[in-house]
Amino acid sequence: MAEVRNLATTIFSFLPEAEGRYMVISGLAIIITVALMAVFAPFIAPYDPIKSGKDVLQPPSAEHIMGTDNLGRDVFSRIVFGSRVVLAVVLSASLVSTVIGVPLGLISGYFGGKLDRLLSMLMDSMYAFPGLILAIAIAAVLGPSVFNAVVAISVVYVPTYFRMIRGQTLSVKSLLFVEAAKAAGASDWRIMRKYIFPNLIPTLVVVFSLSVADAILTEAGLSFLGFIVSAPTPDWGFELASGRPYLPAGYWWMITFPGLMVMLLSLGFALVGEGLSEIYAPRRER
Repeated sequence: MAEVRNLATTIFSFLPEAEGRYMVISGLAIIITVALMAVFAPFIAPYDPIKSGKDVLQPPSAEHIMGTDNLGRDVFSRIVFGSRVVLAVVLSASLVSTVIGVPLGLISGYFGGKLDRLLSMLMDSMYAFPGLILAIAIAAVLGPSVFNAVVAISVVYVPTYFRMIRGQTLSVKSLLFVEAAKAAGASDWRIMRKYIFPNLIPTLVVVFSLSVADAILTEAGLSFLGFIVSAPTPDWGFELASGRPYLPAGYWWMITFPGLMVMLLSLGFALVGEGLSEIYAPRRER
């Protein structure tokens, strides 16, 4: 407990006093809990998530705290191991989107001209599509797999990073310290790297957290439709699809607990993003 208190104190010390401080702490608590669950899944899960059992469609009990599915597998164990797939797909896709979208937005906003118009038109065209529909279309073309799901989700969120970073770059490049750097003879790449990009980091962190929150729902949708994993691999969206036919018969736990985990993890990243936005975004005069 002492180590947990010390970690909480350290996190609090990095966050200035603001309304969003406790939102960030609450979101981080959820994210860290799920991350630890994924890392230590073999030690946390009481049963083999793939092995079938004799207790078929058993409601939550002391033996199976979240019940069992139609093949007698422990739902809690499958949720614990399923967190690995969810975090791997969502975080990988978000990082790829960041690596592609941020440099493109920075270059487009700084240099402008025909390149800016071309990239903006391309990104706006992609942004016009509903994210889940676009991800489904890409995943359907590429085929069901974890790697292809990462590619599909990455493509969906590149325009989000591009548009935000481009807009912020347009604002920052007109400030006096950037003009002074130009007057001093600094190259364009040095100005972007040393003077503009550091000022975009707070915005980037907020956008990353909020896009991950949305990507979790997109991942669940793709998995629900069978575009990520196949039986018997555990995944929260796949568990929802597996339990849906049994809901009318009253077997509610097969979809309730995976659905709650999707909502909880998405809420965790959303709280972090909204809290950081409260802390670092310029406050409007009331």
